[in-house]
Amino acid sequence: MRSDAENGKGGARARRALWASLAFYVLIAFEFLYMASPFAAYFYAVYGPGLDWLAGYGGTGWVIQFFLPHIVEETRSVLIDSHEAIGTALFVGGVAAFFIGVVQIYRAKLRRADAVMGGLYQHIRHPQYLALIVASIGMAFIWPRYLVVVMTVTVTFVYVALAKTEERICLGQYPGYADYMQRTGMFLPARLAPSTGMFLPPRLWPKGALLSGGSRASRLARWILAYVATLVVALLLALGLRIHAMDSLHALEVDDGIYVSVTAQSQEALAAVAAIARSAPQAGPALEGRTHLLNYVIPADMTISEVPMHLPPGAVFGHRIPAGRDPALHKVIFTQAQFPGSEPPNDGDVLWHAINKKALLEVHVDLNAGKVTATYPPPTDPFYGDRQVPVF
Repeated sequence: MRSDAENGKGGARARRALWASLAFYVLIAFEFLYMASPFAAYFYAVYGPGLDWLAGYGGTGWVIQFFLPHIVEETRSVLIDSHEAIGTALFVGGVAAFFIGVVQIYRAKLRRADAVMGGLYQHIRHPQYLALIVASIGMAFIWPRYLVVVMTVTVTFVYVALAKTEERICLGQYPGYADYMQRTGMFLPARLAPSTGMFLPPRLWPKGALLSGGSRASRLARWILAYVATLVVALLLALGLRIHAMDSLHALEVDDGIYVSVTAQSQEALAAVAAIARSAPQAGPALEGRTHLLNYVIPADMTISEVPMHLPPGAVFGHRIPAGRDPALHKVIFTQAQFPGSEPPNDGDVLWHAINKKALLEVHVDLNAGKVTATYPPPTDPFYGDRQVPVF
């Protein structure tokens, strides 16, 4: 049995690790939070250098890509169209459960009670960590960069390590804790939890348990192997979602690039809008000799901050399709796609490889009248400048 001094030191280390992991999690979530704030452009400048550094190399540029749409509002997939709602539900539910756990913990401390074993803790030993993991997964759906997936897997393993550390401390402080561990699961109710050493008290860990038992070197090796395997699986799942999302887009591929519609459009309508926009007198000089174009077809009265465009007086940026819009009125934002390491892809798949874009021309189109109604040059001061923002 550990001494009080050892338990005190272990508890202090666990608390420091918890606050460090929470800070790490806030760092993940903060990009989304400030992107949704009026100060987005300012805060994005803080993250910009790191994203620019990752984008400067072909081997790391993929990390900052989005695996689910952020600009596009409508696709042919119900799952893809619902991903923000799913992510918000997971994030809000996780944060709410975390604070319920906080109330239980600090109420017990104020009463100088033993370890909390009721409420959220009746069937699960670490509901707060589970809540943070759920919130992290929700954030990965709301702000779906591959980088967020990497960070989510990382903080999940931090929470598992913290949970195991806390359990060793509790076993030394609370006589009934071993029995409590026998009837509960670490992150899932005991009847649902896998029968691995992660869900048993240390003195009952079976020899060769997945992440416990054996020498320190062997435990570390198993942790690293489990982390890498989990990360690979998570990234492959994200990749699968990205493939499905891109297959579900309303898009039109042409010789010099691709047109992506943020709303549902038929191929015929997209082709007609593209042809009218290309007929604008300003389009020839702006697009001549260019390839790997990434062009956005957007409702005429919709403004999106991540796509450099003209902002009419009194208008504000947003991501929602305007109610009562005229489906015949569109604007086409012609942009030059940018790629990791500044090298264009060999396979010509612009959207798959792009990590940013540079505005070239904005053309407004009336599809019913078959004519161009307005043109605008690229904004001299784009909302995000040249920062690495989502491309679809």
